[in-house]
Amino acid sequence: MRILLFVLILISGFAAHSARPISGTVERDASGVYLRADSSCVRYLIDTKSTDADISVRKLSTGDTLTASGVLDSSTCTAVIESVDYVGLRKMLGYWHSADGLITVRDFNSLSFYPITLNDFQNGQSYSEVDPIVYRYSMTPSDGKDWVLFLSDSTSTTFATIRFNKSRATMKIYDSDTGNVTRTLYLNKWGNLK
Repeated sequence: MRILLFVLILISGFAAHSARPISGTVERDASGVYLRADSSCVRYLIDTKSTDADISVRKLSTGDTLTASGVLDSSTCTAVIESVDYVGLRKMLGYWHSADGLITVRDFNSLSFYPITLNDFQNGQSYSEVDPIVYRYSMTPSDGKDWVLFLSDSTSTTFATIRFNKSRATMKIYDSDTGNVTRTLYLNKWGNLK
C-alpha cells in the first residue's frame, strides 16, 4: 500500500510540473516581463526555457496576449514557458488602409476586409455599404521581425506574414500549395478602435 501511495504521489507531482497550455496578457515594467493569468497570483514573472520562446516573448509589448506551453508555478508566481504558440498584438488592432481596401481589426481573433479604396471612401462612399470579407485569424511568432497569420474565411484558409513599422505594416499573403507570395499589402494605420 505504501508503494502504491508513493507511486501516486510521484506521478501527481510529475503531472503538476509538465507543460500545458497557459494564456494571459503580457505586462512589462522595469523589473521584467509578466503574464497576467486567471490564477492565484496577480501576475507571473515569465521565465523562458528555450531560445525561441525567449525571442518571441522579447517581441511582445504590454497589452499583448500570449498562449504558450508551460507551467504556472503559484508558489513562486513564475510562468515557466517552453514555447509560444499564439499571440495577440495590440498594435494590430484598429483601422488600416491599403491600395486594395480597408481593414478593421477589432479583436485578436477576427478582422474584416472591405474592398474599397481610400480615395473612394474619401469621396463619400461609405465602407459600411460594402460587404466585407470576414476572416478568423491566429497569429504566431516567426523568425526576425515578421509574425505569421493564418487567415480563414468561409471558403478557405491561407497564411501570411506581417511586419510592423510604427504606424505601417507590410502583409505578404502566400499560396498555401506553392509557398509563393500571391499578394503584398502595404498597410497604413488609419486609426485606433474607439
